[in-house]
Amino acid sequence: MRTLQHNLKKLTSAIGLTLAVSFSANAATEIMIAYGNQPGEPIDQAMHYWADEVKEQSHGDIVFRLFPSSQLGGETEVMEQAKLGANIITISSYGYLMDTIPDFGVINAPYLSQSFEKKSKLLHTDWFKGLSQQLEGKGLKIVVPDVVYGTRHLLSKKPVHTPADLKGVKVRVQHSRLFVATVKAMGGIPTPMSLSDVYPALSQGVIDGVENPAVVLYGGKFYEVAKNLSLTAHTKHMSPFVAGTNFWNSLSQTQQDIIVSTSQDMVKYGAKLIAESEKQAIDQLKAKGVKVNEVDIPAFEKAARQAVQNDFPEWSPNLYKDIQEKLSQL
Repeated sequence: MRTLQHNLKKLTSAIGLTLAVSFSANAATEIMIAYGNQPGEPIDQAMHYWADEVKEQSHGDIVFRLFPSSQLGGETEVMEQAKLGANIITISSYGYLMDTIPDFGVINAPYLSQSFEKKSKLLHTDWFKGLSQQLEGKGLKIVVPDVVYGTRHLLSKKPVHTPADLKGVKVRVQHSRLFVATVKAMGGIPTPMSLSDVYPALSQGVIDGVENPAVVLYGGKFYEVAKNLSLTAHTKHMSPFVAGTNFWNSLSQTQQDIIVSTSQDMVKYGAKLIAESEKQAIDQLKAKGVKVNEVDIPAFEKAARQAVQNDFPEWSPNLYKDIQEKLSQL
């Protein structure tokens, strides 16, 4: 409770400062950009790029103030403030948004697609626009649907090539139904825990592996206690940036157009940074003695098709299969 109150106090102070500026004569429209990534990470670099583009294209009429490292609080807290009308655009997750509109959860379901390009096209179809309109009625507006967050792989003590190799293997996942379903569909035993607990859990044998983008796997130094990187590529992870509907509608059409149009270049820039950083991280893992294993992707895809939909009865019937078919046509 103390942490929540502290984060809300910080957020309230930031909002107050921004409002004070916005009411001054001829002041720029200031928007807080909130995300959990650390300064210098690809997402942070992409946000600086976006801020510069917005300021230039708007001739200083729109100014982004960046708040990395969850400075304004966790996802739930910031999203609640956005709903209440705060001048915030924040990174979110489709796993979070599925609590409001269930079908959003399929977007980062395992083995939905092996192509970021196709997933991006999916997030500009009429199907996605329909879900987004439903979300707007619930107080949230998706401003940018397709920020590339990374390709998730498996780091484990033993090599993994097929779903059978994961039988009995305890894999750390974050506290998310979607990630629990992902590892379960892959054949492993999902074990939810904080990322900060992974290193000791691997060291003590509480878990046998951890899934995440290679950059995170290297940054956590998990290679010291697990020496096999299996390129499962189970999720081509994309994240949306979201604003409150009321705040978004308070912006002029010109301001909205500038924010959306500049975001398209930001997405491309960020995707390039992510690709470069992931390749570098895999090379760094190799240099630390990690063996990189290729896997039977079709076998994992087949296992996912058979299992994932059953874990989410709130999804539309046959949603996982239908979206895979839609992706194959894009």
